[in-house]
Amino acid sequence: MTIMSGKDYLESLRKYTPEVYIRGERIDHVTTHPLMRQTLNHIASGYDLMNSPEFRDRAMVVSPLTGEPIPRLQLHIQQSEEDLLIKAELTREISSRRICVGCMSNMLSVTWALIHDLDANHGTDYFPRFTSFVTRLQKSDERIAWCMMDPKGDRSLSPSQQPQPTDLRIVKRKANGIVVSGTKLHTTFGPGVHQVLVVPCRALNEEDKDFAVSFALPIDTKGIKMIARPSPGPTHETNMESPISSRFLGVEATTIFDEVFVPEENIFMCGEWQQAMNLPFYFASLHRQSKCACSAGHCDLFAGAAALCAEVNGLSMNVSHIRDKITDMMIAAETGFGCALGAVSRAGKHPSGVCFPDALTANAGLHTIRSTIGKHIEILHDIAGGLIVTMPTEADWDNLQLREYLEPALRGNPAYTTEERLRAIQLVQDLASSRLTGILLGYTINAAGSPETNKVVIRTLYDLEKRIAQAKEIASIYS
Repeated sequence: MTIMSGKDYLESLRKYTPEVYIRGERIDHVTTHPLMRQTLNHIASGYDLMNSPEFRDRAMVVSPLTGEPIPRLQLHIQQSEEDLLIKAELTREISSRRICVGCMSNMLSVTWALIHDLDANHGTDYFPRFTSFVTRLQKSDERIAWCMMDPKGDRSLSPSQQPQPTDLRIVKRKANGIVVSGTKLHTTFGPGVHQVLVVPCRALNEEDKDFAVSFALPIDTKGIKMIARPSPGPTHETNMESPISSRFLGVEATTIFDEVFVPEENIFMCGEWQQAMNLPFYFASLHRQSKCACSAGHCDLFAGAAALCAEVNGLSMNVSHIRDKITDMMIAAETGFGCALGAVSRAGKHPSGVCFPDALTANAGLHTIRSTIGKHIEILHDIAGGLIVTMPTEADWDNLQLREYLEPALRGNPAYTTEERLRAIQLVQDLASSRLTGILLGYTINAAGSPETNKVVIRTLYDLEKRIAQAKEIASIYS
């Protein structure tokens, strides 16, 4: 069993040579390109975080497959309420420090349940293959990119009805495997991992059976191309500016499969369209519970940054409007986290062994907390003041001749140095007035599905007829 450090992870990538494009050009290697710096640092720091004294007791768990410790948030199949609770706690803590946890355990767990369904309904032998794949991941401590979302094209048409299909599909069947072509979107951190895991993303019909496909491959398999959008932070290293985005988060990739051969042993779904609809439902339960905790962590980060900025500006929580605004952030954090925990209290066990939190509670919680982010960004601007968009740059501060003027002009609370005040305001600038702000909005509003998908799940699962019957009983209506 291998437990890698961040340094080990970076070294492990050297044996992979994926075809990656950034800003229109193919890069030589992910480990040497400057626009991959934040991506690799984010993933590497995740390896180290799981092994740190602060987190190790909760972040590592003994695998039922290998009998050895594995990272809970990345490689564990969640099988108990305890798994769901600890995951939520860790997710809130880590996302309050570095925005994204990288919770690949969710993706492996929902895929685990889907593949189990296939064998149960079709008598196939996919589940042993997927079990072997997960076991290999756990033994090697490698990371995956989850390729779920298809482009979809004209949303009024099914995949097979598209004039020019681009969703990932089977284009050829062979005796020893299949050939696939198409595109997957939103491959977070994709170029910085070892394997890709592909799954369908929506309900399909019989005419769409070629789009019902799941498999795993090394990232540098011939025909796989990743077109990566650079991470939101600066392209150069900084000392003061962009304290989060200069170190964390990473690229988002569009993943192209161009006549890619998938050997039989790596195929987990091949045309069983009837079960494709199960995966987004499982995803709506497990990953949205995580997003409740993740968004709670972001609210914690906003609250801390807002309170610090008020303090360095010479204000405090004793100022009523500041107290009220930061209290709103606290309420949102506890509401989201409370729903993450509440979803566990109503969890159920899938026949595969995966423990799924209550989807109704998770979706209601996520829909509520994600609606607060715009207000929180407004609050950060309000409390920090106009300096977050007008302050001198780090280079100006580093110029000692200019610093003579800036030092007294930008001084605030005498308990803090001018540089400390600027560092606090730089944090708020990163959160509320930068490219990272757009990423935060995207992560909150569309990651794990849009707000409208939350409503669909809630309407589907909420027992409104029971409530109507109760209302009729109270009103003495018997028709």
